[in-house]
Amino acid sequence: MSVKKIILYTGMFFSVLQLRAQETCTEKLIKANNYYEKGRINEALEIGNACALEARSNAEKWQAYRLLAISYLVNNQQKEARKAAEKMLELNPTYRPSALKDPTELIRLLKKIIVIPKFSMGLAVTLGGNYTLPYVSANYNAGDYNKNYSSESSWQLGVILGYSLNPLLSLHSGLMASSKTYGIDFNVAGWNVNVKERLVYLDVPLFARFTFMQKRRLRLFADVGVYGGYLLSSQSDFSRNYSATNENVSTRNLNSDQRRNNWEYGLLYGAGAMYKFGQLNIALDVKYYLSYANITNEDNRYKFENLFYPYYYIDDNLSLNNLAFSLSLIYNVNYRVIKEK
Repeated sequence: MSVKKIILYTGMFFSVLQLRAQETCTEKLIKANNYYEKGRINEALEIGNACALEARSNAEKWQAYRLLAISYLVNNQQKEARKAAEKMLELNPTYRPSALKDPTELIRLLKKIIVIPKFSMGLAVTLGGNYTLPYVSANYNAGDYNKNYSSESSWQLGVILGYSLNPLLSLHSGLMASSKTYGIDFNVAGWNVNVKERLVYLDVPLFARFTFMQKRRLRLFADVGVYGGYLLSSQSDFSRNYSATNENVSTRNLNSDQRRNNWEYGLLYGAGAMYKFGQLNIALDVKYYLSYANITNEDNRYKFENLFYPYYYIDDNLSLNNLAFSLSLIYNVNYRVIKEK
């Protein structure tokens, strides 16, 4: 064997021995925690800072920043302790301090740091709590009578996405499929006429949410924004009854798309409460959708003789306001730590 090979193999052998002799960050942190327990704070800080830079896993980095936070607190270095605690929560934003494992000073410090969801995704469901409130801006009748409008309950289902700008304010949007149902009845020439209209829209809400009591599990919020939607389908049921002879005439599931404008838009207002379970939140809220869109296609108002002659019916100019009570499941995708400047 040549001298060069002997030198090469010898170097490799000692390199392997050196690598095996090197301590892992986990081993170093065990030693550093022992230093901390013995009051050798500066030595604990030295190892903690080194491991915060060298650690290969987030778990090791988190342990290093925790050690730094408690060590800085003992040294009364509040600013440095705050920065280390913020790093802890950036690595594990859902961490809940334990009185059994964490010093009291660290628990107090962590409770002062605000962690907010950065992106959130939610499923909002309304069943039997979506009430359509018709508003008539102009009446059109085929005789001397007045129409009486009634609110009906229906359903709403959708996905809502959110992005937090700061602890108070977040922006939200998504897709909501909503059914809007209302009834009409009137009496003309001895006939009692009943109408039920069902419209399904795909809406896009865009609103700002103001969240209060951010650090508590139970938080209150208020929403304000706009919405726009497209009509997916519309159907009508018509019936009339002549009380003197008990004569009945009815038309069910009549397609009313040609009588309706396709687009709706308006303002929305809301308020509610949200309870936090780790990364999952359950929210209950009420929203009021104030519509500025006339659902009636005015160009086609007088084109439907099948409604005019048997039912004496002509569409009014009508907008559909809506009151929705929703249950939402919201998942916080990631978080943002509000750092002290």
